[in-house]
Amino acid sequence: MRFFRAFAALAFLCTGYLPAQTTESGSVSGGVLNQASGQPLEYATLALKKMPAGEVVRKTATDAQGAFVFEEVPFGDYTVSYSMVGGDAKETMPFSVTPQHRTVDLGQLPLAPDGTVRMEKVEVSVRREAFYNSIDRKVYNVGKDIQSVSGSASGLLQNIPSVQVDIEGNVSLRGNDNVLILINGKPSTLMATANRADVLAQMPADSIEKIEVITNPSAKYKPDGTAGIINIALKRKHDPGYSGVLRVSAGNDSRSNFGLSANYNPGKYNVFGTVSVRQDYRPRFGQETRQHLDAASSTLITTIQNSVEYSRPLSRLAQIGADYYLDKYSKVGATVNYNYRTFFRTGSISNLTQAADSTTTSDYDRLRTDPEWQKTLEFGTTYQHSFADEGHELSLELKRDRHWEQEDNHYTNVYRTPLTPTSLDYTLIKPTETGTELTADYTQPFANDAKLDAGYAGEVNKNDMDFRGGFFDPALGTWVVDTTRTNRFIYRDSIHALYATYGRPIGRIGILGGIRLEQTYINTNQVTAQLTDKNEYFRLYPTLHLSYNLTDTGQLQLNYSHRVHRPESDDLNPFPEYQDPYNLRAGNPKLRPEETHSIEAGYQYRKDDTTYLVAVYFRDTYHAFTTVTRYIDSVTLLTTHENLASNRSGGLELAATTTLGPRVSLNFSSNAFYSEVDATNLGFNGHRSAVAWDAKLNADWHVSKTAVIQLSTNYSAKRLTAQGYRLPTYVASLGLRHDFKAKNIAFVLTVSDLFNSLKERTVIDTPVLHDDSTRRRSSRIIYAGFVCNFGKPTKKKKDDALQFDDQL
Repeated sequence: MRFFRAFAALAFLCTGYLPAQTTESGSVSGGVLNQASGQPLEYATLALKKMPAGEVVRKTATDAQGAFVFEEVPFGDYTVSYSMVGGDAKETMPFSVTPQHRTVDLGQLPLAPDGTVRMEKVEVSVRREAFYNSIDRKVYNVGKDIQSVSGSASGLLQNIPSVQVDIEGNVSLRGNDNVLILINGKPSTLMATANRADVLAQMPADSIEKIEVITNPSAKYKPDGTAGIINIALKRKHDPGYSGVLRVSAGNDSRSNFGLSANYNPGKYNVFGTVSVRQDYRPRFGQETRQHLDAASSTLITTIQNSVEYSRPLSRLAQIGADYYLDKYSKVGATVNYNYRTFFRTGSISNLTQAADSTTTSDYDRLRTDPEWQKTLEFGTTYQHSFADEGHELSLELKRDRHWEQEDNHYTNVYRTPLTPTSLDYTLIKPTETGTELTADYTQPFANDAKLDAGYAGEVNKNDMDFRGGFFDPALGTWVVDTTRTNRFIYRDSIHALYATYGRPIGRIGILGGIRLEQTYINTNQVTAQLTDKNEYFRLYPTLHLSYNLTDTGQLQLNYSHRVHRPESDDLNPFPEYQDPYNLRAGNPKLRPEETHSIEAGYQYRKDDTTYLVAVYFRDTYHAFTTVTRYIDSVTLLTTHENLASNRSGGLELAATTTLGPRVSLNFSSNAFYSEVDATNLGFNGHRSAVAWDAKLNADWHVSKTAVIQLSTNYSAKRLTAQGYRLPTYVASLGLRHDFKAKNIAFVLTVSDLFNSLKERTVIDTPVLHDDSTRRRSSRIIYAGFVCNFGKPTKKKKDDALQFDDQL
């Protein structure tokens, strides 16, 4: 409590002195139009010059409407020089930005572009910052200049600071896997925990504009995800005319990718669509050795499992949408997202059990075949109204989604010890999820760059989980339902939220405060066991973000948020899911929501092509989820979720981007954190703590104007778990890209997991159980392919990033 009182006092002091601050900067805006036709001129270049010396202090260019703006202009006397590329420049009359005239509107500046170019060849390029801080998020510009044919969103996330992607494609942030992933700032069924690893592995990297990491989100966003939010912003072109990108690539082991994105905008409406097909190959290899003390016999029992699995997933991902402008201020839109994934999985597990004297008590193989599929369909409609004053908007969105999947496992058990006849069994898993979401967002700007955001978000979800199990009875010559492995579980929830945030700069200080009110209703029905339960709770989720501009290049930040992790349907279903005779997995109906208080302070330095970020953070979590594995008989392990007594963690995060000469750019990031786990309530001894860290380095070498080589490396150190630890992982990838300018075609060659080093090893080490398991993916993956841009000519792209296939 003292910690939060201190934080509240600091916030009070900061805000208490805010009115005494004075704004020391203003803004300059206007537009550029064709003097002859009166039409707006896009891509006109402008330079803000300090008088009387004429020193250029800011540069910008006009947008599609011919508009421009210079933000945070220090008080003083200026002129603006403007021109088209290669043409004659014109200059405005001198003007002043003062405390009495903070906002200067230069109006429409006339320009006569006669098409005469003073140089034989002009090439203008802008190197976008690899990342930067805003008041409530870190933004990584990864998408606008990416045209990798082989990369997926999973591979892209591998290169983002603080983000880790494990061997199964699961995403974590600062060592915490409870991450909320949004698409264009909104939740999506595609990013549901159960299937998002597969969707991320199939989503093409060049469809992504940028990735935002929000470790302490404002109250505008759902509080789900105790680690924070990763927002994937997709490219949305609205330029008049038509344009598109075609991607084709092939890899080793008969892997292939095909993708097509297109956009058509004649003016009154905009139609866009994306389709991608990905044929993958995913071999898996696993080794596990476990030893435990059998309470009944007081002897040591050893179990050894070796597994091999092969599958060839075929994924289809499609989106189609349209926007229609009702008038100058209003727009309606609709989108349809579709994801369909099929594969045939085959595998085998050898199971060997030995007594303390090394005598074999059980030895058999369990063979598996599984024709599996997943399907997601999502419909969305939007309405957006822009009021006369810029930034004043109202938007409504209604979404309806449905997800189906089927896992049809058939097993053959071949016994060697004891020698018994071969047996057959099956499990059929058929969950169905539906959801409806309605959001209303309102934005009202005020004077002095202040802004109010407010809105409502409501969602209703249902998950119907149908598990069936059975075995073949040789005596009857038919399949028999096994009631111990057959059950149905229905989960429903309803969440209603109101939020409001208010932010404004005051002098050098920026402030963004907010509050979110949520009412949650949860109903569960274990139909088979005739067990019903309900839970409802009301929560307040406050947030506060503060920033202070030390200089033009340096900024301090301090922020706080309250987050929650709600149990999902799998986490609550008490009926065990049968994996194999040695392993069961079940939910815990008594699992409580996990809640986190998070505070973070940081510093950012930005100048030219160099950016440095430093952040320190602390998370205090109560009722934290953890995975617990226990023996329920002499050879069978049951894995479930429990609530920890407490879980605290804190860390230091560093990130930097810079250039070494005109051809080499470097991006480095590292995260070191301390975690402390109190699992005494679960029967484990005392507090356990550890220090872990990870680091990433990406280097781009622009060999020529048309060729770039990229090296990506990623290291993750040893991690603490409630019952043990996870050992370090390391992966490196290499790529080459060559642009053929004349034909808008690029060739890409990538090699993922260059040293074939990617594996995941976890250890459970308790007084009654020692388990050492290792999982490996396929060997290095090679892709080669082409990207072709067509339609309206595209601008020259720089800072190209090669993306690698680091998923199976």
